[in-house]
Amino acid sequence: MFSLSRYAPWARNIALSCIANKHRGNLNQLKTGVIAISALPYARCFADSRQGGNDGKTTNSTARANMENKSEKITVNKEELRKRLTPLQYQVTQEAGTERPFTGCYNKHNEKGMYQCIVCHQDLFSSDTKYDSGCGWPAFNDVVDKGKVTLHRDASIPERIRTEVRCARCNAHMGHVFEDGPKPTRKRYCINSASIEFVQADTTTSAQAISPQGAPIAQQ
Repeated sequence: MFSLSRYAPWARNIALSCIANKHRGNLNQLKTGVIAISALPYARCFADSRQGGNDGKTTNSTARANMENKSEKITVNKEELRKRLTPLQYQVTQEAGTERPFTGCYNKHNEKGMYQCIVCHQDLFSSDTKYDSGCGWPAFNDVVDKGKVTLHRDASIPERIRTEVRCARCNAHMGHVFEDGPKPTRKRYCINSASIEFVQADTTTSAQAISPQGAPIAQQ
């Protein structure tokens, strides 16, 4: 027979090592848990800051969009417009028609004042930016404010893609803008007389529109 006492120290060391490893694992797990719990406030703070940053970006983007388009949108009553506008004014503003060149009452108009949308009376163009382009329609090299108009791709003539100009407030068709104007803008806002009305510079209230009557429709 062999003596167990001879192997007792060796067995005791193995047992103690196992116990120590077990406790060490539990201690590591405990430390990991403590670290994770301690990190929760920082993670939450980081998440809140990221969320706040996104909200800030959204707010800035919204503010920037509002600055680019300062006109408050309105909905027009088509039937009321038919009664108020001439057939040509209605066709131009609501159906994107175009008056014949050199027939509009504002083509050679040189008085000082403001040109407004015939539909909603929003200021669009100043006489200070009006010039004679020779194209047959009133021409301006800039708008009163970029947010007063909206620009749209017009492919109604397949071989000639144009940029349509609409009133930002009521969406009425004004005309087109081209890149062949004078300095400094190099813009030529080619606008139908039928889509605008003129208010003299010394007039405090809106003047009545001076409108072309019965001119046939053509393309700009």
